[in-house]
Amino acid sequence: MTAKEITGFLKKRFADKIKRVEYPVHDMVLLHIEREDSVEINRFLFHELAGRFVVAIGTDHREESGGYLVDYVYSLAAHHLFITAQFKVPAHDLWIEAITEQADIPAANWAEREIQDMLGIPLRHHPDPRRLMLADDWPADMPPLRRDMPLQTYPASVNETPIFKKPPEGATVVPIGPFFPVLEEPAQFRLFVEGEKVVGGDYRGFYNHRGVEKIADSQLNYNQVPFLAERICGI
Repeated sequence: MTAKEITGFLKKRFADKIKRVEYPVHDMVLLHIEREDSVEINRFLFHELAGRFVVAIGTDHREESGGYLVDYVYSLAAHHLFITAQFKVPAHDLWIEAITEQADIPAANWAEREIQDMLGIPLRHHPDPRRLMLADDWPADMPPLRRDMPLQTYPASVNETPIFKKPPEGATVVPIGPFFPVLEEPAQFRLFVEGEKVVGGDYRGFYNHRGVEKIADSQLNYNQVPFLAERICGI
Protein backbone atom coordinates (compact mmCIF):
# COMPACT_ATOMS: atom_id res chain seq x y z
CA MET A 1 0.00 0.00 0.00
CA THR A 2 1.04 3.59 -0.57
CA ALA A 3 1.14 6.26 2.14
CA LYS A 4 -2.21 7.66 0.99
CA GLU A 5 -3.82 4.20 0.89
CA ILE A 6 -2.64 3.40 4.43
CA THR A 7 -3.91 6.80 5.58
CA GLY A 8 -7.35 6.07 4.14
CA PHE A 9 -7.37 2.65 5.79
CA LEU A 10 -6.44 4.09 9.20
CA LYS A 11 -8.95 6.93 8.96
CA LYS A 12 -11.69 4.45 8.13
CA ARG A 13 -10.68 2.28 11.10
CA PHE A 14 -10.33 5.08 13.68
CA ALA A 15 -12.67 7.74 12.28
CA ASP A 16 -12.24 10.98 14.27
CA LYS A 17 -9.48 9.59 16.53
CA ILE A 18 -6.91 10.62 13.91
CA LYS A 19 -7.02 14.40 14.12
CA ARG A 20 -4.66 15.22 11.28
CA VAL A 21 -2.25 13.50 8.87
CA GLU A 22 1.00 14.86 7.45
CA TYR A 23 3.65 13.49 5.09
CA PRO A 24 6.93 15.11 6.23
CA VAL A 25 8.88 13.05 3.67
CA HIS A 26 7.75 10.72 0.92
CA ASP A 27 8.00 7.55 3.04
CA MET A 28 6.62 8.87 6.35
CA VAL A 29 3.00 9.04 7.54
CA LEU A 30 2.61 11.28 10.60
CA LEU A 31 -0.61 10.71 12.55
CA HIS A 32 -1.69 13.40 14.99
CA ILE A 33 -3.72 11.74 17.73
CA GLU A 34 -4.95 12.42 21.26
CA ARG A 35 -3.02 11.10 24.23
CA GLU A 36 -6.08 9.17 25.45
CA ASP A 37 -6.20 7.16 22.19
CA SER A 38 -2.50 6.29 22.12
CA VAL A 39 -2.75 2.76 23.53
CA GLU A 40 -5.50 1.70 21.12
CA ILE A 41 -3.82 3.13 18.03
CA ASN A 42 -0.34 1.87 18.93
CA ARG A 43 -1.74 -1.58 19.59
CA PHE A 44 -3.33 -1.58 16.14
CA LEU A 45 -0.17 -0.37 14.38
CA PHE A 46 1.92 -3.06 16.04
CA HIS A 47 -0.37 -6.09 16.18
CA GLU A 48 -2.87 -5.60 13.36
CA LEU A 49 -0.81 -3.65 10.84
CA ALA A 50 2.35 -5.66 11.68
CA GLY A 51 4.46 -2.55 12.15
CA ARG A 52 7.90 -3.04 13.66
CA PHE A 53 8.34 -0.79 16.68
CA VAL A 54 11.36 1.44 16.06
CA VAL A 55 11.50 4.02 18.86
CA ALA A 56 9.53 6.35 21.11
CA ILE A 57 10.69 9.97 21.29
CA GLY A 58 9.89 12.73 23.75
CA THR A 59 10.44 16.41 22.90
CA ASP A 60 10.26 19.52 25.04
CA HIS A 61 8.00 21.64 22.82
CA ARG A 62 6.89 24.15 25.44
CA GLU A 63 8.32 27.22 23.71
CA GLU A 64 6.33 26.43 20.57
CA SER A 65 3.11 24.85 21.86
CA GLY A 66 3.17 25.06 25.65
CA GLY A 67 3.69 21.34 26.17
CA TYR A 68 5.62 18.24 25.15
CA LEU A 69 5.43 15.97 22.11
CA VAL A 70 5.64 12.18 22.18
CA ASP A 71 6.19 10.18 18.98
CA TYR A 72 5.89 6.42 18.51
CA VAL A 73 7.58 5.31 15.28
CA TYR A 74 6.87 2.08 13.35
CA SER A 75 8.41 0.60 10.23
CA LEU A 76 6.24 -1.09 7.60
CA ALA A 77 9.08 -2.71 5.67
CA ALA A 78 6.80 -4.50 3.19
CA HIS A 79 5.39 -1.13 2.11
CA HIS A 80 8.66 0.85 2.44
CA LEU A 81 6.96 3.23 4.86
CA PHE A 82 7.28 4.60 8.38
CA ILE A 83 4.25 5.51 10.48
CA THR A 84 4.55 7.89 13.44
CA ALA A 85 1.78 8.36 15.99
CA GLN A 86 2.27 11.73 17.70
CA PHE A 87 0.38 13.34 20.57
CA LYS A 88 0.78 16.35 22.83
CA VAL A 89 1.34 16.25 26.59
CA PRO A 90 0.22 19.46 28.36
CA ALA A 91 2.87 20.95 30.64
CA HIS A 92 0.32 21.27 33.45
CA ASP A 93 -0.86 17.64 33.22
CA LEU A 94 2.13 15.37 32.74
CA TRP A 95 1.50 11.66 32.13
CA ILE A 96 1.79 9.00 29.43
CA GLU A 97 -0.25 5.82 29.29
CA ALA A 98 2.57 3.33 28.70
CA ILE A 99 2.12 1.06 25.70
CA THR A 100 4.72 -1.45 26.92
CA GLU A 101 2.11 -3.45 28.83
CA GLN A 102 -1.20 -1.78 27.95
CA ALA A 103 -0.68 -2.36 24.21
CA ASP A 104 1.52 -5.42 24.73
CA ILE A 105 4.59 -3.94 22.99
CA PRO A 106 7.57 -5.02 25.16
CA ALA A 107 10.06 -3.34 22.83
CA ALA A 108 8.80 0.06 24.01
CA ASN A 109 9.99 -0.59 27.58
CA TRP A 110 13.30 1.26 27.55
CA ALA A 111 12.18 4.03 25.19
CA GLU A 112 9.27 4.96 27.45
CA ARG A 113 11.45 4.85 30.56
CA GLU A 114 13.96 7.14 28.84
CA ILE A 115 11.20 9.70 28.21
CA GLN A 116 10.23 9.49 31.88
CA ASP A 117 13.83 9.91 33.03
CA MET A 118 14.97 12.65 30.70
CA LEU A 119 11.81 14.78 30.44
CA GLY A 120 10.12 14.00 33.75
CA ILE A 121 6.84 12.77 32.21
CA PRO A 122 5.43 10.03 34.49
CA LEU A 123 4.40 6.68 33.00
CA ARG A 124 1.08 5.11 33.87
CA HIS A 125 0.74 1.32 34.05
CA HIS A 126 4.33 0.61 33.04
CA PRO A 127 5.50 -2.84 34.21
CA ASP A 128 8.92 -1.54 35.33
CA PRO A 129 8.90 2.25 35.89
CA ARG A 130 12.28 2.36 37.62
CA ARG A 131 15.02 4.71 36.49
CA LEU A 132 16.88 3.64 33.40
CA MET A 133 19.39 6.32 32.39
CA LEU A 134 19.65 8.60 35.41
CA ALA A 135 21.68 7.76 38.47
CA ASP A 136 19.70 6.84 41.56
CA ASP A 137 20.99 9.93 43.38
CA TRP A 138 19.90 12.38 40.62
CA PRO A 139 17.16 14.77 41.88
CA ALA A 140 13.69 13.83 40.62
CA ASP A 141 12.73 17.45 39.88
CA MET A 142 15.60 18.09 37.44
CA PRO A 143 14.91 16.21 34.18
CA PRO A 144 18.04 16.93 32.11
CA LEU A 145 16.48 17.16 28.64
CA ARG A 146 14.05 19.92 29.49
CA ARG A 147 15.03 23.05 27.57
CA ASP A 148 15.19 25.21 30.71
CA MET A 149 17.76 22.87 32.30
CA PRO A 150 21.25 24.39 31.75
CA LEU A 151 23.89 22.16 30.18
CA GLN A 152 26.48 22.71 32.90
CA THR A 153 24.36 21.59 35.86
CA TYR A 154 25.85 19.72 38.79
CA PRO A 155 23.05 19.10 41.31
CA ALA A 156 23.65 17.89 44.81
CA SER A 157 22.96 14.19 45.19
CA VAL A 158 19.86 13.00 46.99
CA ASN A 159 19.63 10.05 49.32
CA GLU A 160 17.80 7.50 47.20
CA THR A 161 17.98 3.74 47.72
CA PRO A 162 18.35 1.82 44.45
CA ILE A 163 15.31 -0.29 43.58
CA PHE A 164 16.20 -3.79 42.47
CA LYS A 165 13.97 -6.25 40.69
CA LYS A 166 12.93 -9.06 43.02
CA PRO A 167 13.99 -12.57 42.02
CA PRO A 168 11.44 -15.39 41.78
CA GLU A 169 10.82 -17.24 45.02
CA GLY A 170 13.53 -19.79 45.64
CA ALA A 171 15.96 -18.34 43.08
CA THR A 172 19.54 -17.32 43.85
CA VAL A 173 20.94 -13.96 42.73
CA VAL A 174 24.27 -14.04 40.88
CA PRO A 175 25.63 -10.47 40.46
CA ILE A 176 27.93 -9.62 37.53
CA GLY A 177 29.53 -6.18 37.34
CA PRO A 178 29.28 -3.24 37.22
CA PHE A 179 32.97 -3.80 36.48
CA PHE A 180 33.90 -7.08 34.81
CA PRO A 181 36.91 -8.06 32.66
CA VAL A 182 34.92 -8.81 29.49
CA LEU A 183 32.64 -5.74 29.61
CA GLU A 184 33.67 -2.75 27.49
CA GLU A 185 31.77 -0.34 29.75
CA PRO A 186 30.34 -0.67 33.26
CA ALA A 187 27.05 -2.57 33.46
CA GLN A 188 25.45 -4.66 36.15
CA PHE A 189 23.63 -7.91 35.55
CA ARG A 190 21.77 -9.70 38.34
CA LEU A 191 20.96 -13.20 37.17
CA PHE A 192 18.24 -15.20 38.92
CA VAL A 193 19.18 -18.85 38.88
CA GLU A 194 17.74 -22.13 40.06
CA GLY A 195 20.63 -24.54 40.05
CA GLU A 196 22.24 -24.08 36.64
CA LYS A 197 19.09 -22.69 35.01
CA VAL A 198 18.70 -18.93 34.57
CA VAL A 199 15.05 -18.12 35.32
CA GLY A 200 15.22 -14.31 35.13
CA GLY A 201 17.42 -11.32 35.51
CA ASP A 202 17.82 -7.60 36.10
CA TYR A 203 20.01 -5.14 34.23
CA ARG A 204 21.42 -1.73 35.01
CA GLY A 205 23.57 0.12 32.51
CA PHE A 206 24.19 3.65 31.25
CA TYR A 207 26.93 4.21 33.83
CA ASN A 208 28.94 5.99 31.15
CA HIS A 209 26.04 8.03 29.79
CA ARG A 210 27.68 11.15 28.39
CA GLY A 211 24.74 13.51 27.96
CA VAL A 212 25.26 13.71 24.19
CA GLU A 213 21.57 14.50 23.61
CA LYS A 214 21.80 17.56 25.87
CA ILE A 215 24.97 18.78 24.18
CA ALA A 216 23.42 18.30 20.73
CA ASP A 217 20.20 20.05 21.72
CA SER A 218 21.83 23.06 23.32
CA GLN A 219 25.31 23.56 21.83
CA LEU A 220 25.78 21.94 18.42
CA ASN A 221 24.49 22.73 14.96
CA TYR A 222 22.99 20.23 12.52
CA ASN A 223 26.34 19.24 10.98
CA GLN A 224 28.18 18.88 14.28
CA VAL A 225 25.72 16.38 15.82
CA PRO A 226 26.50 13.37 13.54
CA PHE A 227 30.24 14.13 13.78
CA LEU A 228 30.14 13.80 17.57
CA ALA A 229 27.84 10.75 17.49
CA GLU A 230 30.13 8.94 15.05
CA ARG A 231 33.21 9.57 17.20
CA ILE A 232 31.51 8.22 20.32
CA CYS A 233 29.93 5.19 18.64
CA GLY A 234 33.12 4.34 16.77
CA ILE A 235 31.42 4.35 13.37
